[in-house]
Amino acid sequence: MLEDTICAPATAPVNSSLSIIRISGPESYRAAYSLFTSRKKIAHRFAAYGSIVSGDEVIDDVILVYYKGPSSFTGEDMVEIFCHGNPIIVSRIMKLFFSHGVRAAQPGEFSKRAFLNGKMDLTEAEAINSLINARSDWEIKRSLEQMHGSLTKAVDDIRNNVIILKADLEAGIDFIDQDIEFVSYERGIEISESVRVKLSDFLKRCVTGERVSRGVDVILAGRPNVGKSSLLNLILNEERAIVSDIPGTTRDLIRETVQVGGVRINLTDTAGIASTDDDIEKIGIERTKRKIADASLVLAVIDGVAGVTDEDKEILSSFKDKKIIYVLNKVDLIDNVKVDALRREERLNFIPVSAKFGNGFRELEKAISEVINSEFVDYDNSFLADARITGILSDSIVIIERVISLFGRKELPEIIAFDLNELVDKLSEITGEISPDDILGSIFSRFCIGK
Repeated sequence: MLEDTICAPATAPVNSSLSIIRISGPESYRAAYSLFTSRKKIAHRFAAYGSIVSGDEVIDDVILVYYKGPSSFTGEDMVEIFCHGNPIIVSRIMKLFFSHGVRAAQPGEFSKRAFLNGKMDLTEAEAINSLINARSDWEIKRSLEQMHGSLTKAVDDIRNNVIILKADLEAGIDFIDQDIEFVSYERGIEISESVRVKLSDFLKRCVTGERVSRGVDVILAGRPNVGKSSLLNLILNEERAIVSDIPGTTRDLIRETVQVGGVRINLTDTAGIASTDDDIEKIGIERTKRKIADASLVLAVIDGVAGVTDEDKEILSSFKDKKIIYVLNKVDLIDNVKVDALRREERLNFIPVSAKFGNGFRELEKAISEVINSEFVDYDNSFLADARITGILSDSIVIIERVISLFGRKELPEIIAFDLNELVDKLSEITGEISPDDILGSIFSRFCIGK
């Protein structure tokens, strides 16, 4: 496969000012030389201006950059063409390259070649895909860190400890006749326990990162007509939900994604919780209750004009064991004296908000960020990791616990070294030093074409 030369657009197929076409493989230079008018200008990492032609016909005026392998993204000879961003032009240029022995790239094939050619390890390649698909500032920051090796360094730190322990054990085996003890069973347990703690912390950071990357589920809940839909529209800064004075306007769940404090939250507007004879409204209320049970945070919305009613108190009591922010809405219709009185009477730390005019929005946004920080204490120190990595870490913990047990039973060093070698191989799967082809195929098939 690596003997093929591949080609794909690296930008979206939409009308734009510029598009980029990427070609990689042994025939990149030859194909570009055949189709480019300014052939003498083609040089390593030099931006050459000229035209792509088909015979005497000019297809487009372009900028062409040639990268001689291994000094390229893929590690192979590579060409990038910057043309005008009309999909028809991009398609015509691509077809010209296809007629010169180049084939269309598969999803993720450029990154896969970069990995196979040693330009990056598997965690760095996966971070590229995470960066492209990131939906929050936090995901972008984590992806960039992992592209620069933060996850790899964490793996290498643990693996090096295991390798040193394994080497000491094997040295003791080699010098067994001379009665030299390179590592005692007690020291082996101590080192292995340290590895287990690091693996557990690593797994915890990955699980936290995975939860945050999915988005924190935040629910708007309360009685009908307290302004939940207006609050949704305020947070989203758009008219997403229908707002009406008629109670029960929202009968189903409305779910949208928004970024708060750099973290993605899944914000859901729910049907107002109340007694009703309307069958459709009953279904919406049941869905609301199920959604609240799964939420990380509930924004309990209270009508500032009506105050805290008996219905409100019953609803609030159902939010037990949940993180709750109490939102006092419609404060544009009441004065600060009433707000303070409600706080004292109900002993609730309301955040006063006017969903209609936007008053109090910054305070609400800050409160949501603070809850996220407390709920996911180490989220800013976590990793973006999928089920593949968390599965490997879970397996690794099982192995190191077995090693600790073997040291405790004072088993033969050969047996313990065998399990330590298994652990080294298992950790090597994270960075891709040991990875079956079907695993690689699954990973890179999730990338976009052109990357």
